[in-house]
Amino acid sequence: MKTFIEELNKEEAKQIDQLRKAILNADTRVIEKPGKIMAADKALNYLEEGVFKYGLTKNKNHYSFHSMVMYVYPDIADFVKKGIPSVKVLKGCINFKTPSEFPLELFKEMMALSANKDFSGIIEHYKKK
Repeated sequence: MKTFIEELNKEEAKQIDQLRKAILNADTRVIEKPGKIMAADKALNYLEEGVFKYGLTKNKNHYSFHSMVMYVYPDIADFVKKGIPSVKVLKGCINFKTPSEFPLELFKEMMALSANKDFSGIIEHYKKK
């Protein structure tokens, strides 16, 4: 299955690849799997025990980082808002116009915070469904 990365220029593809590596390095419990997130068909999903935890997407106007961890733990969203006020932070996702708008070091810090949060309750909830 193709992802949005194949449609990017070299520089943006390199920057997204750095975000991908940051996710996988920070949260060793997740696996990357191409798929769909809401209306985005060519997304990258990050699953823990088969349960969606994070995702990266691109649409016509922006990129999005989706996070069930941030949805459950709003302090993650607060951390991002303080670090980069220019990005749009919603309850469970962060929208940014270009990958360079989301500084890699801040992304890594956010991922380290996220990986340390207890996600077991969400996994159990979705496994029961």
